[in-house]
Amino acid sequence: MKKLNYILIILGFAFIFGGCEEYIYVPSNYYVGIYNNESDKFITEAYFHDSYSGEGWSGNVIDYFVYPYDHYDIILTEGTYDFRIIMEDDYYEYTLDMYEISVYNDTNLDICLNCDKNKSKIKITKTPKTEKVKK
Repeated sequence: MKKLNYILIILGFAFIFGGCEEYIYVPSNYYVGIYNNESDKFITEAYFHDSYSGEGWSGNVIDYFVYPYDHYDIILTEGTYDFRIIMEDDYYEYTLDMYEISVYNDTNLDICLNCDKNKSKIKITKTPKTEKVKK
């Protein structure tokens, strides 16, 4: 019986002084590269929001135009995001809405209008610049 009491006392002290370790989950940050794979268009704006939160679009996350075959990197916390990319040429503005892009490691968004036309999670809207001025 004395042995059992000693064991219980030792376990009690171990629990009191050892405490419980608390694990805190800290999400990781990753680079998202926005790569302009068009030869005659430039990216003027880029926005994102969490795919499942229902929140509105972020502010414009790029500081300068992304010219053909150039890229711009942003940093996002891991998650699933929707992106809105605005591209322009001399006559049109193109809006690419990209849905449910997983960011669980460094990711590249390869922006190519002709390449992306038939992808199921991408919507492309082409607006003549003359119509945009009238609005």
